[in-house]
Amino acid sequence: MYQKITPLLALVLALMFGTAITPQITNAAEKSDGEESPEQILDNALAGIASQQKVIEDIDARAGKASGIMQVALESRLAKAEMDLLEQNLSFAKAVAEQEKAGTKDEKRRQQAIEILGSQMTLAKAFSDNVRQQIVFPEEELPAAEQAALYSKIFELLDRLNQSYEIYIVSLELSENFGVDVSSQRQLLKEDLAERAANGSAFLEMTISDVNALKASAAVLPDDAELNAKLNAAVNHVSLIANGITTILAMMDSLEMDTDVYQKQLLSVTGQITTDFFQVDVISSLLLGWGETLWVSLLESGPGLFFQLLLFLLIVFVFYKLANVAHRLTETALQKPGVELSELLKRMVLLIVRNTILVIGVLIALSQIGISLGPLLAGLGVVGFIVGFALQDTLSNFAAGLLILVYRPFDVGDLVEAGGVSGLVSHMSLVNTTVLTLDNQTLIVPNGKIWGDVVKNVTAQKIRRVDMVFGISYTDDIPKTEKVLQEIIDSYDEVLDDPEPMIRLHELGDSSVNFIVRPWVKTEDYWETYWSMTRAVKMRFDEEGISIPFPQRDVHLYQT
Repeated sequence: MYQKITPLLALVLALMFGTAITPQITNAAEKSDGEESPEQILDNALAGIASQQKVIEDIDARAGKASGIMQVALESRLAKAEMDLLEQNLSFAKAVAEQEKAGTKDEKRRQQAIEILGSQMTLAKAFSDNVRQQIVFPEEELPAAEQAALYSKIFELLDRLNQSYEIYIVSLELSENFGVDVSSQRQLLKEDLAERAANGSAFLEMTISDVNALKASAAVLPDDAELNAKLNAAVNHVSLIANGITTILAMMDSLEMDTDVYQKQLLSVTGQITTDFFQVDVISSLLLGWGETLWVSLLESGPGLFFQLLLFLLIVFVFYKLANVAHRLTETALQKPGVELSELLKRMVLLIVRNTILVIGVLIALSQIGISLGPLLAGLGVVGFIVGFALQDTLSNFAAGLLILVYRPFDVGDLVEAGGVSGLVSHMSLVNTTVLTLDNQTLIVPNGKIWGDVVKNVTAQKIRRVDMVFGISYTDDIPKTEKVLQEIIDSYDEVLDDPEPMIRLHELGDSSVNFIVRPWVKTEDYWETYWSMTRAVKMRFDEEGISIPFPQRDVHLYQT
């Protein structure tokens, strides 16, 4: 197959570029190997322009006789040659203007420059027609890859067209500098640019519509590769079209044309903010448009929205009152004598009852204003799964909190030792427990740490035994000591008769004979009894002449 295609490609290349060997001058300021005078530079530029015109005529003639792929190739070559001629014409006129600015005035060259600039409009029109003929939009049924190739060529042609307009605008400015009246040409250019801006605006809206349609289709068929490829291409086309419109608007601004409508379209459709957006008229126009849209929306749907908002607030208010009533009824029920629940569990039940009613009220209110609860609850379920997976430790504390509420190892106000801390329980949630130490420090302990450790509830029982040890010397009277200790215990009203207090000689220590004294008291009287009885024993022993020994050491000295 390669042997068959090669001659055909050779023929195409010969037809397309056979005239490329024709001498051309692409820049009027180019110099030959040696230094050239200004006159020679301009003469060479004119020769290059004449040569380029001949090239265009030759390609145009070939394109008129060709067909199919050959005609397309020659038309592309013709557009490139016409663009080169526009640039060469502009370069010659600029060179003449620069010489006049430098003080060298030549009427002949001036007239030549004016004539060349005058032909720019005709040439630009021919170039524009040539480019437009090559723009062919692809069929929607074509695959995404073929559409992308065709659209790439379209945007390339549009860029060339914009470049030709920019060259022509500069040509008009140079003609004005030479004193030529170009008002009619300027007006024709304005009309052409206005038409191009309108077409570009329509093209942009059509492409935006295509993007929305493709997005809807992709939502139904997310795995369709061809559909996603077309969607990506359409999104890219929106950006390219917006860039082309921006270029056109810049040229329109240089000609003092009104571009507010298209500036607003670029902002509202694509989100692009150009420098013209900051003009007062553009901003005011946008604000007025948004204000009118908002006012019309309020007039059309305002009463309905107001009624829905009022209904939402009314339902929430009713359920708020119901939550308060349920809270009071539940609290009354929990306070009955037959209900044996910890204070922590009572608080939790009240909180759950109140918040559950409020949540139900909000959900009902949302459903009444048209919000579907199915997707909302499904979304909450997914979010709950994700949050639960991320907060495993917190959920462990939550489970431990539920177990503490059910098994009630302690309650509010209990003195506990758990999780490595000790103090009074002041508050508990499902996640942590607040402990107030005896020196008034607040500790927040995770429930998981408490439930996984030994819990010592010091104040769980109503009565406690006070354990005390008192020692006397070996020379003191033991029965007298027992009698004194018994009298001291009997003098305390806080000491309970049942269980019976215990006074026993416990051990014979190194320096003392030790008695244990174990009276029973109410839990709230424990420390007061302990401290008061210790003081009373010391004072009574002193009165009775009973000594409380302290460790002694006998030192024996031997002489040898």
